[in-house]
Amino acid sequence: MNHTLMNEHNDELRSGATPPNPPVFPSTGAARSVDRQAIDETPMGNQPTMRELFEALLRRPRDLAQVFDGPAFGGLLAKLLGIASVSLLVFGFVLGCFSRHEQLWASPLKVLSGMLFAALICYPSLYVFSTLAGARFSPKALLLCLAGSLALGGMLLLGLAPALWIFVESTTSFGFIGFLAVAAWGVAMFFALRFIKACAGSGGGVSNGPVVVWSVLFLLVTLQLSTTLRPILGRSDKFIQVEEKRFFLEHWAMTASESSKPKEAPQSESGESEGGR
Repeated sequence: MNHTLMNEHNDELRSGATPPNPPVFPSTGAARSVDRQAIDETPMGNQPTMRELFEALLRRPRDLAQVFDGPAFGGLLAKLLGIASVSLLVFGFVLGCFSRHEQLWASPLKVLSGMLFAALICYPSLYVFSTLAGARFSPKALLLCLAGSLALGGMLLLGLAPALWIFVESTTSFGFIGFLAVAAWGVAMFFALRFIKACAGSGGGVSNGPVVVWSVLFLLVTLQLSTTLRPILGRSDKFIQVEEKRFFLEHWAMTASESSKPKEAPQSESGESEGGR
């Protein structure tokens, strides 16, 4: 019986017939990869919805940069600045919860105004450095790129705000809360500035050096403005401390060991508090 089967198999080989290949089924992981690639390659309209804008900021910065050259300048700018403003206001409110009182409205206002002012004064240098990098953007498209980076940074700060709020409500250490706030700000700015880099690459940029230099400049400006607009965490009898100028590293060193709890008034020999007199 075995000899008969072997002879038949040999006859098939001599006749040139080849056994049919088994069907190939893609693995689950490969199928998911194909689906994701198909979704990413879906062209984006000139007027993306808020949901498409959220997803593009997080996953498709290069595709979004192509839309910036479209005709819908006003609508895109309003949406991006709206996302950035709401996110920064919420983050500032969480910081204001550290000292409460007037800081519940002052801190959000300072965070938002400081970020918008930093973007405004750094926009001309962004145009110069992006051109040095080889990117070809119109002034309007580059303004949308900057607004997109603010929106992305604000979204990340909004995502980190609940975790930061837990520590704000459970400690009185300026140094610790300040460290957490700066760390959250640094993470958000890293991805926001990476968005600028992706936009520059989409616009034909061939060198990353100029964009990196501008990113460092923008980060330093935002950190210095956080000191210029102080207090953001603590309280003061003045809205802004414009009389006393400080470098942000000097300000951090001076407030690292402070506490938000008010100091007790010294008592006199009779036992009465001097502050109560």
